[in-house]
Amino acid sequence: MIDWTPIDGPKAAQEFGDRLLESGRSFADRTSISGGIDFAVAQLARAPFSAERHIIDVSGDGTNNAGRDVVQARDEALALGITINGLVILSERPLAWNPEHTNPPGGLANYYRINVTGGPGSFVLEARDFGSFGQAIVKKMVAEIADASAPGNSLQ
Repeated sequence: MIDWTPIDGPKAAQEFGDRLLESGRSFADRTSISGGIDFAVAQLARAPFSAERHIIDVSGDGTNNAGRDVVQARDEALALGITINGLVILSERPLAWNPEHTNPPGGLANYYRINVTGGPGSFVLEARDFGSFGQAIVKKMVAEIADASAPGNSLQ
């Protein structure tokens, strides 16, 4: 994890990117979207900066299968005025041991729309696979920045 860091120009962005590349991806074999939302809410509460909007970005390749109820976590965040956006990473081959985790009925993007995302201007984007995740994350960041002052807009 990288703590709160101002990114105010190309040099700061490069340094942040380098630190991000150096940090390892934590993986615990389960997906706790609710735990991620709860963690992000706590981080926003301790932020040393002020902002007009608070947005949590949730990216994942499966449903919430660990931790507390994801809808409850989402609803508590929304009650605090936080918007939650989603980026789902699609998988053509369902997990043999739990096919509905990565391919729930109605699709993973729909699962995120119903259970994870919410708030003004919230949206869900899809990455075709892990290989296209980089392009999708750029598209997601551009959408968040471009939609900053357009109330009621939604990419859902």
